Amino acid sequence: MMNMKEIKKNEIRVRFAPSPTGYLHIGSARTALFNWLYAKKNNGKFIIRIEDTDRARHIEEAVRPILDSLRWLGIDWDEGPDIGGSYGPYRQSGRVETYKKYAQELIDNKKAYICFCSPEELQARKKTAEDQGLSFKYDRRCLSLTPEEIEEKIKDKQPFAVRLLIPDNEVIEFGDRVYGNISVSSDTIEDYVILRSSGLPTYNFSAAVDDMLMKITQVIRGEDHLSNTPKQILIYRALGAEPPVFTHLPMILGSDGQKLSKRHGAVSVESYRNEGFLPEAIINYIALLGWSYDDKSTIFSTGELVDRFSLENINKKKARFDYQKLLWMNATYIRKTSDRKLEEMLIGLIEKHIDKKKIQRNNLDIEKTVKMITPLIKERIKTINESLDWVMPFFTEVEYSKDMVGYFDKKLIDAPAVLSNIVSSITLLKDNFDSYRIENSLRKVSEEMDISFRKLAEVLRIALWANKVSPPLFHTMQILGYQTSINRINKYLKLIENR
Repeated sequence: MMNMKEIKKNEIRVRFAPSPTGYLHIGSARTALFNWLYAKKNNGKFIIRIEDTDRARHIEEAVRPILDSLRWLGIDWDEGPDIGGSYGPYRQSGRVETYKKYAQELIDNKKAYICFCSPEELQARKKTAEDQGLSFKYDRRCLSLTPEEIEEKIKDKQPFAVRLLIPDNEVIEFGDRVYGNISVSSDTIEDYVILRSSGLPTYNFSAAVDDMLMKITQVIRGEDHLSNTPKQILIYRALGAEPPVFTHLPMILGSDGQKLSKRHGAVSVESYRNEGFLPEAIINYIALLGWSYDDKSTIFSTGELVDRFSLENINKKKARFDYQKLLWMNATYIRKTSDRKLEEMLIGLIEKHIDKKKIQRNNLDIEKTVKMITPLIKERIKTINESLDWVMPFFTEVEYSKDMVGYFDKKLIDAPAVLSNIVSSITLLKDNFDSYRIENSLRKVSEEMDISFRKLAEVLRIALWANKVSPPLFHTMQILGYQTSINRINKYLKLIENR
């Protein structure tokens, strides 16, 4: 049996502690989501803490995008750097004096000690050990310094770090919700640095101190932190505190089985947002990376995820990120989106990518036009951005590629004759240009010319859309209007006749 303390629901406090080294990674978003779901499910508190003491990797400008991405996903928090709380500051850079205080407490209690060994010295000793075929472990050289020697070195302004004194021959045991009972011998851990010579804490020290002071009851984080856990438990023990319950999430791999990275494509939430993915789809998909409700359920609303989420349903198996499945899921959510909401998204996208003067010149009302377009493309797009290919030709002039101009050169169809007959036929519809009459007119041309309607539609579609694929043809022509439809047909007709 796992040695885990019982946590009352109203005592649960979980946290997400990103380092501002870039945008919100999809794996970090999953960690935040699992913490958030667990807090919501158990009426607990979800806390955001920014771990920004690694100045070499810190990017101050990354803090806001991380928070913005979480909000866009619909993940909110009860305490954090922007809203405060009872256990702040919620940025580690504002807690440096606290870390120094606890480091000094450990020194005073003989559980840590000052170390004057420089990085250069340590590297040289490590190399010597490696040259002799030995593994290197800090030899506690500075532990034997007398108080007078320490005082003299400090007086001489020699830089120093603080190391935790690891107890000898102890077994560090802890239970993990995913990986079960884990035991590690303290003899495998060297006296590691908890406070750098710069005065800034190392990750294991600051994380343990913060979790202790912020009364975190459950630590839910990535599998890559599993090896840090024994070191952090030693901090808890040294400070006389009870460790939280740990849950380590399986790593997310790319489709090739390697750790998910940029070579697999977009890895940040912001990138997917910019590509036109919906937050509900992202949330649903990343929830399934390492967690499942049953063997068949795939689509979950956020409310359903909260109701059904359980740490017991997280498995050890590494999750694989499948971009095609995410696309499928996003398309599913687009179809579930109301037409009105989708119209608003399309209007925003169009206004971002189009010259409004061109819309005015074409005498098209953007809102009315999008209202007509939305039902035509809703079932066809997988991302919101993908709609640009379906929408923009309604508002801008189309350009015909060489391939499209020469498309019918080697096909058994007289494209100029087809287009000429279409023009003659639809001219009669000038004052009643609706999809019903357009269809009847075109089918009549197909019969009179004795060609399949599929071939006729292919010629007309390229003339109207400069592409072999377009929204439903009759409705497309109705939305374009009589004059624009005639203009495009005549333009394409002239190009293929003059080849």
